[in-house]
Amino acid sequence: MRSKVAAAALSFMGATALTSIGAMAGGMETAPSPVTVINPKNVASVTYGPYVRAEIGAGRTSLNDAYWLPPGYPADPRVNFDLESKNGGLAAIAFGYDWMNGFRGDISLIATSKTGLKGPWTSPTPGPHADITAGSVRTTALMANLFYSPLEQQGVNSRIQPFLVAGIGLAGNKVGQWTRTNAAAATPVRTFEGSTTFSPAFSVGVGVSMQLTNVGTHPVMLEASYRYYQFGKAQGGSASTSAGGTPVQPLTFNTSDQVLSLGIRIPLNRL
Repeated sequence: MRSKVAAAALSFMGATALTSIGAMAGGMETAPSPVTVINPKNVASVTYGPYVRAEIGAGRTSLNDAYWLPPGYPADPRVNFDLESKNGGLAAIAFGYDWMNGFRGDISLIATSKTGLKGPWTSPTPGPHADITAGSVRTTALMANLFYSPLEQQGVNSRIQPFLVAGIGLAGNKVGQWTRTNAAAATPVRTFEGSTTFSPAFSVGVGVSMQLTNVGTHPVMLEASYRYYQFGKAQGGSASTSAGGTPVQPLTFNTSDQVLSLGIRIPLNRL
């Protein structure tokens, strides 16, 4: 009799313990898990696909390795110049494709403003030689550009994305009428016609883009960048509007620009 009572007590205690453990386990399973809340204001929209980009900027123009071969060359030596130019502007429009994996690319049409140029002769010595006292240059270029956004490639879907950019293309450098002045020459002042020279071009730069619109609306990106453009060789014309010989090689120099610009980029898939 006592054994039956003990067995019943043990059975009751075991059932009670199992019921308590089950209740605890059920409570653990139904406890809510932590939820990470993402602020939608910091998330970028989907920009995959084609886009259009436009930019304007202010540039500092540099004219390097300037020289000419005068009409009496080689008896008259090559004359080198230290040219300077006024700062100008740049505008561009581009069509491209964004893969949203850290890379996008576009084809841009670029135009710089017309800037004046002049400069004294620097060598050879002794002189005197002619100085360049008037002239101008402007550039139109077609360039293929590749942009790399390191944060986007790492999966950071942020509204602000720094980027690197490089481009290669073809530049048309137009030199306007230019004037050489030499007080010791038979014709002290001579003006020559302008000319356009085509040259390979390249560009490198850095920048940052920021989405201006909220998620759910059509994305519009503001871009700020610094770019160095090497537009290659520019050369004036050799025909003169005044009497005198024809230069063996007219005024020739390399032209480049350092540009700070602002632009707008708009994806086309969601229009």
